[in-house]
Amino acid sequence: MTIRFTKLTTLLALVTAAVLLTEGALTASAQRRTRTTRTTTTTPAQTKPAPATLNNEDTLTMIRRKGRLDVGLSLFTPWSMHDKDGKLIGFEIEVSKKLAEDLGVQLELHPVGFVETLADLNNKRFDIVATGLYATPGRALTVNFSNPYSHSKIEVIASRTAMKGENDMEDFDKPEVTFGIVSGTIYGDFVADHFPKAKQQLFEDEASMLEALADGKIAAGISASPTPEFVSKHSNGKIYKPFRSSLGQLGESFAIRKGDVDFLNFLNTWIRYYEETGWLKRERKYWFENTDWADKL
Repeated sequence: MTIRFTKLTTLLALVTAAVLLTEGALTASAQRRTRTTRTTTTTPAQTKPAPATLNNEDTLTMIRRKGRLDVGLSLFTPWSMHDKDGKLIGFEIEVSKKLAEDLGVQLELHPVGFVETLADLNNKRFDIVATGLYATPGRALTVNFSNPYSHSKIEVIASRTAMKGENDMEDFDKPEVTFGIVSGTIYGDFVADHFPKAKQQLFEDEASMLEALADGKIAAGISASPTPEFVSKHSNGKIYKPFRSSLGQLGESFAIRKGDVDFLNFLNTWIRYYEETGWLKRERKYWFENTDWADKL
């Protein structure tokens, strides 16, 4: 099925639902809250992580006692997004459903801004974060991470208006080049490592970053697969992938509160089992290797 370009705004509408690009100008989805873009002209300084909060409760017992699994997530297509009826769908949604099913409880999803996920987890707003989260040393000071249940390539996407089709890395390592980075992500580290002369501009969500990129307001951006492949294919040539190779690959993990060994053991067992049986592989193939799900948006 051919996806109309105007429909792509809903499809990439994100993190509160990611953005798809219209022929005139890219608009953010009405299903997400409008936020003010935060900008910086230099590499953002590292913030000191908040002290870890030890969990004195048995989360598994607590979940089964209340009969509900509360999952925190942020909206990144196709991890978590809204369909045409406003219902949450995506890879993380299916993973969360399967977790709740195996625990024998109901599922409650809590979409929040990416920056707030770990703080809300430690404040016990939900039991677990499932939002394609990368385990980093800094984050591991405040939460515990499961084994990875998926992996993504980290790639550069570029504005054809601003970069005029340039495809050499040295063309992007210049002071006049500005990279769009979603606030709270680690993508700024990739820019600092590979393009130290370039500037960075922070965005509250991926949708607004993609909009600015399509409009040529920024020169480039960093995103995880399969978003780069998708927007380069469905942007009417406004966004393209300048490099054949990725900047790296990272694994996505569940995050839980510190001190809960039994819950962590359950999650790692769950991941291992569904990797071995092929369920996780099938879900990744459906959500990341094609766009059959686009008809639902």
